[in-house]
Amino acid sequence: SGRVSVNGKKITSPSEKVDENAPVFLDGKPVNSEPLIYLMLNKPEGYVCANDEPDSVLNLVPKEYYRKGLFTVGRLDKDTEGLLLITNDGDFGHSVAAPSRNITKIYFAELEREVTDDDIKAFASGLTSKNGDSFAPALLEKGEGKSAYITVSEGKFHEVKRLFLITDNKVLYLKRLKTGGLSLDEKLKKGEMRMLTEEEKAAIFEG
Repeated sequence: SGRVSVNGKKITSPSEKVDENAPVFLDGKPVNSEPLIYLMLNKPEGYVCANDEPDSVLNLVPKEYYRKGLFTVGRLDKDTEGLLLITNDGDFGHSVAAPSRNITKIYFAELEREVTDDDIKAFASGLTSKNGDSFAPALLEKGEGKSAYITVSEGKFHEVKRLFLITDNKVLYLKRLKTGGLSLDEKLKKGEMRMLTEEEKAAIFEG
């Protein structure tokens, strides 16, 4: 018993009444549901990672990929571009987003000013904001001009932008390039997506 759940509640008795339209799960997997799908999107700016908004990234999903229960794995801000995963597999999504996994994410940022050696050291040692929010150490690498690459593993809200603000810098443009060992397919134009291969799914957890 306890293997079946409806709307997040475990069902332990066969006689228990449930909503016949509610999603049913067995061992965490949906029963009699749409086939599972795993998508890589090159997210354009101007779209949000909310399900029921007119500017939702889910509105970019082509008909051939659409399934009930699609959701974004983690979030990117409205003005942030790049690699975003979309799936209807709850177990997969939770595994990728789980803080305990420490899956790294690499971003490219264009900034208000150039990165200094002191910035790199500060990111590496871990930063704390004026209101006491602490951030785990992050890898900051200087790019050309006023650009940089940053690797983070925490996934806190607005993490990259907040880290730069602590060092008196400002993000003008942000793009996610990599999640774990999975890199954005640069052949995908903004707003385009494709299915992940099994190797790519596995690579996410290897980075």
